[in-house]
Amino acid sequence: MEPKESSPYVKARAVLLAKYFASRNWYVFEGKNNCILFYIPADQVFEYTVDELMEIIVESDFHVVETGLLMSSVTYMFFQHAKLVNEVVVLPMTKYDIYTG
Repeated sequence: MEPKESSPYVKARAVLLAKYFASRNWYVFEGKNNCILFYIPADQVFEYTVDELMEIIVESDFHVVETGLLMSSVTYMFFQHAKLVNEVVVLPMTKYDIYTG
C-alpha cells in the first residue's frame, strides 16, 4: 500500500494537538494516511487502555480550536521506546470541524 498524504484536517489537528500535549511532554506529529503520531518519552509511565486514550483525545477537543475543515477519520498512534504501544481510530461525527453546540 502506497502511503498517502494526510487530509488538511489531520494536518491542522496535529499542529493544534502538538501545542496542547506539550504540557504532558508528549510529542505530536502528522503522519501519512490520516495518522497522528504521539511519541511518549521513555521516562514516563505509559499504561493507558484504549478507552483511556479515547477519553484523552475527546478531552483535547475542549481545549483546541476547531479547524473549520472537512473532517476525516484519524488514526492516533502512540509510540514509546520506538515501539507502537496503542492506537485509536476516530471516525468523524460531523462533516466539518465546527462547534455547533
